Amino acid sequence: MKKMKNPGIKDIAQLANVSIGTVDRVLHNRGRVSQHTIQKVSKIVKQLGYKPNILARTLAINKFFRIVLLIPDWKENEYWEQVFKGAQNFISKSKQQGLDIELYFYSAEGKSSFEKIGQKILQSQPDGVIMIPVFLNEGRSFYEQCCNLSIPVIMFDTNIPEIKPLSYIGIDSYQSGRVAAELLTMTDHKMGKFAILHFSEELANAPHLLEREKGFISFLKEECPDREYLVRCLDNQNHYKEELKGILEKDNISSIFVSTSKAYRIGSYLQDEKNPSVTLIGYDLTSQNIRLLKRGY
Repeated sequence: MKKMKNPGIKDIAQLANVSIGTVDRVLHNRGRVSQHTIQKVSKIVKQLGYKPNILARTLAINKFFRIVLLIPDWKENEYWEQVFKGAQNFISKSKQQGLDIELYFYSAEGKSSFEKIGQKILQSQPDGVIMIPVFLNEGRSFYEQCCNLSIPVIMFDTNIPEIKPLSYIGIDSYQSGRVAAELLTMTDHKMGKFAILHFSEELANAPHLLEREKGFISFLKEECPDREYLVRCLDNQNHYKEELKGILEKDNISSIFVSTSKAYRIGSYLQDEKNPSVTLIGYDLTSQNIRLLKRGY
């Protein structure tokens, strides 16, 4: 028996030569059905690859599920603005799917903001949470509290190692770090030092940045064990220029890996200082990074 594209209960009933009500009772293990019929229906369900249509079931019982989306404040960073616009687009269509989506924002510059908004969400007891946890410890704590309240959680953009959310949507930070290292080793033939630069005030509490760094270093150790590298965490404000100047003057840097969406800061500095010999790689097609690429970096 060939699998159908989207088999339904009606298809199962026709093939089993039973009523739709009988199929429903078998699928939900309720009511009186003979063992022979249960086996026949179950076999057809397996052969067809049938999966219940959760959306149709939700609409049928006229129930809305309240889902909370917890993301960094989009006004603080252009990258989060793109996430916010995507969320708005989905929210505009969610009512038709039986979903009531609520947006909550926290400051990515301060973990206390995440904790405060997180407690507000827990008190409201949503049916589910989708969150971007840029803070490792606070994100893990919030996840555990959701689990204690039986609230399912989906991680988006940033995953936290060692926990198991319902799902994770985003890149593999560790593997992306390895890819960055491979690309730099393919293009950098000057054999100088690699610089891994973070823009983070509390690197130890930023899981995605740490995973990117680990991936980058793991590739170097495996494929280029003789290449030297250094890791620095730069100030998020204007002081990073002084720090970068010191790094470039002191060390023989030939390539720079920026673990965030702020590669444009490094590229702009290198262009201003007329130092195009340094190879640069970073993340995200923000408008500032795109302008840097168009200027030839």
